[in-house]
Amino acid sequence: MEITGRRRSLENCTESGWDAFDILTGDPLSDEDILSLRVMEGSFLYLKQLKKPFFKIENHDYMIKGVKGDSFFRFAVHRDHLSEIDRLISLLS
Repeated sequence: MEITGRRRSLENCTESGWDAFDILTGDPLSDEDILSLRVMEGSFLYLKQLKKPFFKIENHDYMIKGVKGDSFFRFAVHRDHLSEIDRLISLLS
């Protein structure tokens, strides 16, 4: 998976103290891309039997979610742990 950038999420995070970013990918997310995100700590859920397969990783400091076929996924993180975004990008590079 090629990470091409990040931007503030178009969806606001409603939780106090949290920020959300869209992590942009070079190509639409594939099964392999989604499964590669399991390197991140937390509970992993992937519902690939849905018409629009959905995944989510939850950790007490962040949440990652997205849809297969999109060219981005959302990373919501507590402001005290913004370095987790850089760690994710480093792990996937």
